[in-house]
Amino acid sequence: MENNIGEHDIKCPRCLTTVCKKHNRISYDLSLAIASLIVYFPAMYLPILSFKLGSQVQEGNMFFALRYFFNGGYEILSVIVLFTTILAPLIYITMSVLMYGALYEKRRPKFMKLYYKTLFDLREWVMLDIYIISVLVSIVKLEATADVIYGPGIGILAVLAALTFLSVNAFTPKQVWRAYHNAH
Repeated sequence: MENNIGEHDIKCPRCLTTVCKKHNRISYDLSLAIASLIVYFPAMYLPILSFKLGSQVQEGNMFFALRYFFNGGYEILSVIVLFTTILAPLIYITMSVLMYGALYEKRRPKFMKLYYKTLFDLREWVMLDIYIISVLVSIVKLEATADVIYGPGIGILAVLAALTFLSVNAFTPKQVWRAYHNAH
């Protein structure tokens, strides 16, 4: 009987039975990055919330929030929100797809040092989960004065926040460099 033992599986030295299968972490990381990229743009552009006050309805997405902060005199806050909720996640996701995609195909990424350093440095700045919490706090406060209508973007933004959270926490330097050194 043929024993399908992978090259990275842990096997008993006596009977060659697979004791533990090691999963391909690079494919997991790549899957998270691709899924994040798929939901990123709808999460940014679809309405997150709509506010109805009297007969007026105001829809808001990520860019509406930035414009609101900037026009309201909170320029520094708008720059921080722009970086932590729009630019940092996009850069992190893009670099992840490029790096993990090459490593998954057992190729050495051309700009590996740049990808690695960027991913390592941006881990602390990808804060979509904090933005979700601030949206929830806003909803609680606004429900007393206006009707709040949840848009399709809020669910997609929550999925994006979960995916980027998992992706940031799955980033394992040792695994990345091992895959790099095993690539051609």
